Amino acid sequence: MKVRLRRILTPEGLFMHERNSGICLFTPDVRSKKWIKPLYAQIALTTRCNQRCWFCYASAGSSRVEWPLEDLKDLIGFLDSWGILGVAFGGGEPFMYPHLPEIAEWTWNNTGLDVSVTTNGTAASEGQITRLEGCVSEVRASIRDPGMCNVLDKFLGRRFEVGVNLLLWRGNSSVLEEIVEKSLSLGVNDFLINSFLAVGRGVDHKDMEPTSEDYVKLAKLIMKFKDRAAFKVSGRLSSKLRGLKFIPFMDERRGRIIAITADKKVKPSSLSEEAYSFKRPEEIPSLFGRFISG
Repeated sequence: MKVRLRRILTPEGLFMHERNSGICLFTPDVRSKKWIKPLYAQIALTTRCNQRCWFCYASAGSSRVEWPLEDLKDLIGFLDSWGILGVAFGGGEPFMYPHLPEIAEWTWNNTGLDVSVTTNGTAASEGQITRLEGCVSEVRASIRDPGMCNVLDKFLGRRFEVGVNLLLWRGNSSVLEEIVEKSLSLGVNDFLINSFLAVGRGVDHKDMEPTSEDYVKLAKLIMKFKDRAAFKVSGRLSSKLRGLKFIPFMDERRGRIIAITADKKVKPSSLSEEAYSFKRPEEIPSLFGRFISG
């Protein structure tokens, strides 16, 4: 097996990753003066979704805007040549994109990019999941209710890692604790936590953004399970969790990722309202430069 160790020098340190072995190294003492490329690209394959969650940042639904397969290959081929670490396929709901298995296989076989998928889990078929084995490193299920944990059964025991994405909003820390407990009982111990922001479909729910009390409760939850689970949080959330350290990200800064929409726009994050249209993937580095200088 050929080892393809990717390196990205950033103002936060030197990142190194090898997708086949899962090796990930971070050296904070070796730094650049500015960001020259992101670490990862989040790609929304489609705007279609089989759910209509009130908190959805993307306002995903039944409308169908999605990447033509050949255009998507061109995009991914460019991202590979740019030298970023990997791509995360999302949506909408990525399992509603008709070419998900095909583009995952193509990316794994034709590039050195790491590949992951973020899903609500409910639309995934057995055939699709089987085809993802061996060509994605991770599937992450976004779970908002303990009753949804049963979707994890679809993905467990496969040739990829499984993680759970959680969303903190006002008053739901006890629900998150139930989800963590249930997930651990099923054998999943990797959790990524973000905090609700009133954008997209959630724009009318400003009152659901977390309070200082919610952050305190979340910190206690993390401390309760820290010996049994691995927790990652967004940079924005980590700055709210006083007394806890999340290496390497302790704040939210532009440059770490880019989000690419199904209608060919690039954004500094999936939650950002700032977006720039592009016609050719080769335009993306200059648009990334706007984010960094802004």
